[in-house]
Amino acid sequence: MKKHRQSALHILLVTTMFMTIASALAIHPAEAGSDMSKDLDSRAKNSQAGFPTNQLLVKYKTDANLLKEIYAPLSEARMQMMRSASGVNLEYLRGASNGVHVLRLPDRLPLTEIQKIAKDIATLPDVEYAEPDYIMFPALTPNDLQYASQWHYFETYGVNLPEAWNYTVGSSNVRIAILDSGITDHVDLAGRWVGGYDFITNVPTANDGNGRDSDPHDPGNWITFAESSSGTFAGCPITNSTWHGTHVTGTIGAAGNNGTGVAGVNWVSPIVPVRVLGKCGGFTSDITDGMRWAAGLSVSGVPTNSNSARVLNLSLAGLGACSTTYQNAIDAVNAVGAIVVVAAGNNSANLNTTTIQPANCNGVITVAATDRGGDKASSSNYGSTIEISAVLATSVIRPNLGGKTSCGGVSCCFR
Repeated sequence: MKKHRQSALHILLVTTMFMTIASALAIHPAEAGSDMSKDLDSRAKNSQAGFPTNQLLVKYKTDANLLKEIYAPLSEARMQMMRSASGVNLEYLRGASNGVHVLRLPDRLPLTEIQKIAKDIATLPDVEYAEPDYIMFPALTPNDLQYASQWHYFETYGVNLPEAWNYTVGSSNVRIAILDSGITDHVDLAGRWVGGYDFITNVPTANDGNGRDSDPHDPGNWITFAESSSGTFAGCPITNSTWHGTHVTGTIGAAGNNGTGVAGVNWVSPIVPVRVLGKCGGFTSDITDGMRWAAGLSVSGVPTNSNSARVLNLSLAGLGACSTTYQNAIDAVNAVGAIVVVAAGNNSANLNTTTIQPANCNGVITVAATDRGGDKASSSNYGSTIEISAVLATSVIRPNLGGKTSCGGVSCCFR
């Protein structure tokens, strides 16, 4: 019996991730207005087409004399070398985890141009590798009142959770990190999450008035017509706030058997919210720092995570073959015994021929989506890199905005 219970726990934990990824692949019209659904589709397509970025990642070789002041990564001499090689007025932004350094360009450029700049910098003798800082975008029998609509738990092509719950509803010894847009306060999430951190360094992207801090709450990620037309967020898809992290967290761990709302897959395991996505997505450098921290690894300038997680969920995706920065972070997380589960993506694309990261990285569980009839969901990516498919969840918790709008006070983002 003990062996069966342990197996059931492992299945429940991994199923939690499968359900979470699947639910995050699409927000159905029932959960959002038709304009919102169209906008999310547009945002997903935009991200997979390679969203312009203004940041670059560089890692130097171990013998690059970085400790000498004149050769330090942020020194003028070092930056002049970067500018000469790239032909761009690069500025040093910050150091990231694993010895990576983030450089900033004056403006966002098409991904193909950033890739060329990175290739030019990579020819320098002191450089181990250089690559774009890619932008990622967001790619669910208890007595809960809405449980009857959670067909993906108990129907023929669901995940048979009632039987799993007979063995276990989770373990308090296994923490689950959700790397997403953060979390909002909700009765079904009260007492379900611990610790957490906001890893977004760019203040406009963070949308909370500051950069990195210990508050993982999601302030919203709306983009107005004016913001999309010019300035910091020029070209970003117009959208109301998606509250994506709250939706994902609800699918994983909404309180079960509490007579209200929906039931999460796992009712006991502590959830660690790690905020890495903000307005117009999030940078790979922030995401990979968040991954390392979530697994208990050290990240410069950030307090040690006292709630390290065994499972990391990344319901996000962006264009590109798996970057070295992503793969190094995944390898490091795997090395300390943590599992990384990622979304296949939401573009109806064959991953054998279309490069979507981190879905195409090694050492991750890549999850595609199926529909109520057990077939591939029309929006889901597919291919040989998929480890498993799971049903799309149609019932997720909605954030309590306390009278606020999803546009941060703007009456309608779609004007």
